[in-house]
Amino acid sequence: MDNSKTTMEKNEILVDRGMGQVRKYGIAVLLALLALNGVALGALHLIESNDTRNELIKYAKTIPAPDVTKAEQTIHLPEDIIALRSDNIDRAGFYETSIGEQDYLVYGDVNKHYMLIKSEATIQKEIFSFGMALSALYVGEVIILLGWWLFVRTKVREVFEMI
Repeated sequence: MDNSKTTMEKNEILVDRGMGQVRKYGIAVLLALLALNGVALGALHLIESNDTRNELIKYAKTIPAPDVTKAEQTIHLPEDIIALRSDNIDRAGFYETSIGEQDYLVYGDVNKHYMLIKSEATIQKEIFSFGMALSALYVGEVIILLGWWLFVRTKVREVFEMI
């Protein structure tokens, strides 16, 4: 009788160690999922920024070269892109700027003397929405893993109570 009690205690200690390892694995899975969600959010930001840059380049190519004989030139751009003409453009290429509390992506074309400006508010709204969806997904994943952990722990304890 004494021998079976020590065997039961040893088995229970082994199971507790095993459950501790399962818990550590679950925590590692949660951290990996959090990192994966962070990478997905960063990748979306990169994709959206590149998409906006490509859009500005596409419209910059459609702008005609400045003509000194014409006082006015008509260009057709979407409503969310602002075009500014200047004979002296200090910065060429892409850069970000803020006007008030609004962030803008600017593309300066030295050859055509235009700056195309687009608000980054749409990008930020889309990334925020995607981030909220990822957060909700992560909370669901945490709930599922916690439920699974509690189920496994309960079943293992039931097995030991039967023995």
